[in-house]
Amino acid sequence: MGLQKYIPNEYRKIVKDIDYKSLLEQGKKIIFFDLDNTLADYQTHHATDELKKTIENIKATGFKITILSNNHKGRVTTFMKELGVDGLYDLGKPFTGKVVKYMKYNKYSTDEIVLIGDQVMTDLKFANKLGFYSILVDPIRPETEHWYTRINRFFERRKLRSIKKYLNEVYVDLKLGER
Repeated sequence: MGLQKYIPNEYRKIVKDIDYKSLLEQGKKIIFFDLDNTLADYQTHHATDELKKTIENIKATGFKITILSNNHKGRVTTFMKELGVDGLYDLGKPFTGKVVKYMKYNKYSTDEIVLIGDQVMTDLKFANKLGFYSILVDPIRPETEHWYTRINRFFERRKLRSIKKYLNEVYVDLKLGER
């Protein structure tokens, strides 16, 4: 059935709800954040003061942060500079090639990485392909999404219904019904 590749390790409403200290205790050192509708909605073109504070607090706990985005260079580099983090753009998630090269270059191990994103069809599938610990969050403002993301959301709803039907215990334990 292949549903495992669409299941996160955790589900949280928003990025600030995540227990980062617990992740550190589990040996995680690197956080890969999706950008669009995970850190900022599609209509926000600069990092807000609240986002800057959140990222600074996460970095202060000891994490290395990288933005991984399917979006274009200009948008991603703006957030990279304003947040003081690394980033990769034009990734084509769930394809993994560019990130695998980035990991090898930086000598990152999959067991020390957490991916945080809002999309089941791109972010979770991508994270699970690479063996990352994955955290699904709600999209910040779904009404700002592009037409192609809305198509992904259609398939996402179907996958979540299948998970509920065939893997109900996992669905309930992760509280995916709250999404």
